[in-house]
Amino acid sequence: MNGSAAFGLPARAKLNLGLRIVGRRRDGYHLLDTVFHTLELADDLTVALLPDARDDVLRVTADDPALAVPAGPDNLVLKALRAFAVASGYRGAFAAFLHKRIPHGGGLGGGSSDAAAALRLANHALGEPLTHAALAAVAVRLGADVPFFLRGGSQRGQGIGDELTPWPVPARAFVLVVPPFGCSTIDVYNSFAAQWKCHEEADTVHAIPVPDTTDALLRNGFRNDLQPAAERVAPALARLRAQVELRQRREVAMTGSGSTLFVPCADDGDARQCIDELAPLRSESVRLLATRSAGLGVDAPRPADGASGRWRQS
Repeated sequence: MNGSAAFGLPARAKLNLGLRIVGRRRDGYHLLDTVFHTLELADDLTVALLPDARDDVLRVTADDPALAVPAGPDNLVLKALRAFAVASGYRGAFAAFLHKRIPHGGGLGGGSSDAAAALRLANHALGEPLTHAALAAVAVRLGADVPFFLRGGSQRGQGIGDELTPWPVPARAFVLVVPPFGCSTIDVYNSFAAQWKCHEEADTVHAIPVPDTTDALLRNGFRNDLQPAAERVAPALARLRAQVELRQRREVAMTGSGSTLFVPCADDGDARQCIDELAPLRSESVRLLATRSAGLGVDAPRPADGASGRWRQS
């Protein structure tokens, strides 16, 4: 690495605490009104400069082999680093080390969060050549929810999810119920569109009314308009939700376009009890993860030491 310092960040998972579809643009993109909420559950990403190299290098490890993702050119970390280099004029390469803990393909935003962390770390390592607005412009080209992860905390997302407004939500515990299958985002949105009664297409729509309260979602419930469509695409998801509701007798919601379900809990003790009650689902290869709200804002990049992150080419 020619002595270049490495910097690391946790790339946190998210929940959509509520998700409404409020319109559709002429280009086919659906317009959302959602609340993004970051969690303590996180991947770890380390990035260092390789100023004399031309090819980026990515190494991926995971707590569990099932959580690993390919380290090839389609990985969003590499896509983010290349997009950053183009936007900033950086002519060297990057070395990245990604450790996965977030299940992929389940609506938890792991890939998008990894991409946002890569953008922030590359920008930090080069002395912040891009403003936040410029970084967000790069982010949205990588994915509609990548700009959210540049901000973190709780944000109301409108438009395609990239129009963000801070939205305070009290911290709480959650149990994530992750089935052994994902839901194709494209298939879920196509299924939703096929059933949607409102076929009006518009470049913009008026926002849906939201109650004036510090925790609107407690008042509205954790409604996700995409859940019926996800359950049409993956009928096993409906069966899993029914099993969770039978054992919990409380609200069970879905994040994003699925397939992860979540159970809001009063505190850590309540979450542990919830996991104990849902433990039989593990026999069906369902993951049960206890986590909490991550708090406001985003984590600051930190120097990575030799033990945990000074990334060296092998």
